[in-house]
Amino acid sequence: MNAFARIAPVRRARFVSHRPADRGDRLARALTADASRAGCMIRLTVEAVEPWSSATFSGSLITLTLTAPSGPALAAWLSELPDRDIPLGRDIVADLSVVPQADGWRVQALLCLDAAQG
Repeated sequence: MNAFARIAPVRRARFVSHRPADRGDRLARALTADASRAGCMIRLTVEAVEPWSSATFSGSLITLTLTAPSGPALAAWLSELPDRDIPLGRDIVADLSVVPQADGWRVQALLCLDAAQG
């Protein structure tokens, strides 16, 4: 009998993640929650999530379609959105733009992976 035979295998607890695997879904949920706190009811649809990288950063370029009933709260939230701090855990919203369209708005965001947090 060797030393490893005497060591009982360790049962690991099953890790359950409650955060969406897709960065687009995570961003959509964070923006929906932020809009709700500002008094806006919005609907976001993830149109595209593309990998992105530069010489020093990597992340994703995310395109969302936003639909919502018009109102002063929505107008204020949309005008402030590019400068807002959107918490996403390990990702950082490096750039965010809102472009009006005929049927709503197009939101484009550049998310960078925070290398310090993994």
